[in-house]
Amino acid sequence: MPVTCYTDICRFPGTNQTMVARYIEIKNSIKEAIQQQHYLPGSKIPSERELATRYNVTRVTLQKAMHVLEQEGFIERIHGKGMFVSGAIADNVFLLNNGASDSILGFSREFGQQAKITSRLVSQNIIPAPASVAQALNLAQDQPVHAIRRVRYIDNEPVLVEDSWVICAVIATIPDVVLDKGSLYEYIERVTAKKIKFYNSVIEADLFDETFTALLSVAPGTPMLKVTGITKLDDGTPFNYSCSYNRADKFKIKNNWVGN
Repeated sequence: MPVTCYTDICRFPGTNQTMVARYIEIKNSIKEAIQQQHYLPGSKIPSERELATRYNVTRVTLQKAMHVLEQEGFIERIHGKGMFVSGAIADNVFLLNNGASDSILGFSREFGQQAKITSRLVSQNIIPAPASVAQALNLAQDQPVHAIRRVRYIDNEPVLVEDSWVICAVIATIPDVVLDKGSLYEYIERVTAKKIKFYNSVIEADLFDETFTALLSVAPGTPMLKVTGITKLDDGTPFNYSCSYNRADKFKIKNNWVGN
């Protein structure tokens, strides 16, 4: 049976059966070992060669798994010494923009390996591009876009509100069922036959007001991380301007910096 693959997840046509990439399985296995304190904070973990032998995979596959663990903040590399366990991130806190993939996954696929991800479509309308959206996407101000608002859930708990403006000339139709039940970015890659590759964003701290409190079941004044970004296909075509309003108690930001 042919298998359709979208980055880390492969789906069998006509079924809901999925197959997770091997490096994700390895990453999850080592992450679980860290969280269960089989590897203690500050301790050295086995070398890549040892782990590749243990999991019966190539060094390339193992290195990809370790790269994701490093990006998620579970391990750190010390040049000339090896890999060590850092302070593990709490299970109920997720990293925004962790840079762990060579493509842009979108919310459903990025966090789908860690928890149950669902969505609720609040609204979808085709409208002339608002001035700020037109400027961000280099559109004429009256060019039509899909204006979409969704609430995103992790393990049935509302964690963010996401507003998206998708250019109609790139994606003519977006079924409500995709926005309510599936992955928008997976759908766009399938329709355009192009990978979503580029995402530039700005992250700001803010507080939730009454606009979002009812949607997220939080009190006014609850801390928020607002992420505004532009997403492009791998040929450089911009197609989406988005703003997500994230509960700060559910998300963190991690940056890696290595000095000389």
